[in-house]
Amino acid sequence: MKNVFVGRQPIFDTKLNVYAYELLYRSSHESRSSLGMVDGDQATTQTIINAFVEIGLEKIVRNKYAAINLTEKFLLDADKIPFSKNQVILEILENVPVTPALIAAVKKLVSAGYIIALDDYVYNSAHAPLIELAHIIKIDLIALSREKLIEHVHILKRYNVKLLAEKIETHEEFILCRDLGFDYFQGYFLSKPQLVAGKTLPTNRLAVLNLLSVVNNPESNNDDLSEAINTDVATSYRLLKMINSAAFGLQREIESIEQGIMLLGRKQLATWTSMLAMSSLDDRPPEILRNAMVRAKMCELVAETAGELNTERFFTVGLFSGLDLLLQRPLPELLKPLPLSEEIKIALLDKSGILGQVLKSVQAYEVADWEHVPLSTVKQDEIVIANMESVMWADMIIDTL
Repeated sequence: MKNVFVGRQPIFDTKLNVYAYELLYRSSHESRSSLGMVDGDQATTQTIINAFVEIGLEKIVRNKYAAINLTEKFLLDADKIPFSKNQVILEILENVPVTPALIAAVKKLVSAGYIIALDDYVYNSAHAPLIELAHIIKIDLIALSREKLIEHVHILKRYNVKLLAEKIETHEEFILCRDLGFDYFQGYFLSKPQLVAGKTLPTNRLAVLNLLSVVNNPESNNDDLSEAINTDVATSYRLLKMINSAAFGLQREIESIEQGIMLLGRKQLATWTSMLAMSSLDDRPPEILRNAMVRAKMCELVAETAGELNTERFFTVGLFSGLDLLLQRPLPELLKPLPLSEEIKIALLDKSGILGQVLKSVQAYEVADWEHVPLSTVKQDEIVIANMESVMWADMIIDTL
């Protein structure tokens, strides 16, 4: 694992409470910017990955907004912005040309519910269509004289926008901006940028989490699922190989992921994809994956014996209960970005509900904790049989893998 970094600088409201944090590109433990060494698109991409994937937004901004600088490329390809509208402010950099294409892209973002801010803005009457779309306008105090600053405030107050004074370096500047009616404040006088560090996952582990996020998202459709699997060539190949193996006993050859989804169903294919993705973690002992597969199948069989419906949920709980060992991260941290149901997450973290009870029973069996193995609706000898069947099943699947 290597260290990753994100800079953050607080943005305050009129009562000097933190309203948001602007996220800043950082490539090392030094708190100053190293933007001169990378282009804007690369800096934006790395900041987003570090903040949302590697470190976690909740660690960086907690329950506040995250203000993120976006380049022209990101804005014009707005449909592919990789995060939801919740808790983010999209900052349009000052060097982005104000074109009809940009206006159209920003309109889509506003319609989708994103908060738009114009960064380091210098007024231009030709920008009126963009100003009318913006929610926040950031004014750089260093770039304007006192007279120009007052003039900008008077002009922009005509629009339905909030004004943010940035690069405030003295008490006098803060008082001036407060008296002029600014809504938000940012600068060294109030707080210098702070550095937040985290550990990056190796590339294959990051790919695994991204794939798990798609295939286990109940809101993603079959096209999303097939695209996510097909993007991971190794997983796609191994999945097709496994589906066509004797373990499935299908009467016809499956030639594509799309065919597999239609024949097996989305839920079953998502389960197998999750297992294959985790099995690609070749730096982990094979026995860890085998144990996870035995546990997953055993949870499914015990639930079936207990008369439960939708036993795929029990398989998922058993499989994901081993994520922390496979990915070497705390389970709560790994589960947070995955769109699993609350019932599954609670079962994994608290061992509660029927899903949690079955998982607890299976894990107790694994360590010969006989006192906690029995379930009210399943006899102990039935659990022993479920374990034997699960071991044989896992061995057969691993041979196929």
